[in-house]
Amino acid sequence: MTRVTLRRPVRRSHPRRHVCLLARSKDDADAFADFYDAYAERVLVYFTRRVLDVDVAWDLVGETFAKALEHRAQFRGDSAEQEQGWLFSIARSELSHYWRDGRVERSAMQRLDVPRPGLSDPEIERIEELAGLAELAHQLADAMATLPDVQRRAVELRIIDEHNYADVAMRLGITEQTARARVSRGLRALARQLREPAVARDVA
Repeated sequence: MTRVTLRRPVRRSHPRRHVCLLARSKDDADAFADFYDAYAERVLVYFTRRVLDVDVAWDLVGETFAKALEHRAQFRGDSAEQEQGWLFSIARSELSHYWRDGRVERSAMQRLDVPRPGLSDPEIERIEELAGLAELAHQLADAMATLPDVQRRAVELRIIDEHNYADVAMRLGITEQTARARVSRGLRALARQLREPAVARDVA
């Protein structure tokens, strides 16, 4: 069985339009790694703009690509545009499951034994910037007003004022782990209120 490694996404150019990496991956294991490299960051930004939490989005990326690997034999396209559409149909399905269940399903990752490396603070910050979370946070003022004070302040410091987690922790007089938890809970609450249509800017 082909094994997929959930590598940290890096900035990539779009794949050449005449190359269909997913079709090639049915017979060439290395082609799936190229497929992942071509689209992982775009899928991560897509999820981040909708769930407002990079860690949750990263889990959704893992499950999306694990399912793409499992079911790649079902893909019938022959172009980059078709493979992208097929991949984002899986991503939308995973997002729907997340809204319904309130958690990320990891069944495909578990079946394929896909490791989930953590993202560093600089990587999280870069994805937040690419997803435009600071811009979104300004648009979500009404929704933020519904958050508990401790969560709202943590989100303001992290997303609007763009402090890293160490600074957030220092300013609030709490541990970095607690700061991450408050920001994460606050962003989840915002995302649940707004759901996909309210924050959608399709990056697919």
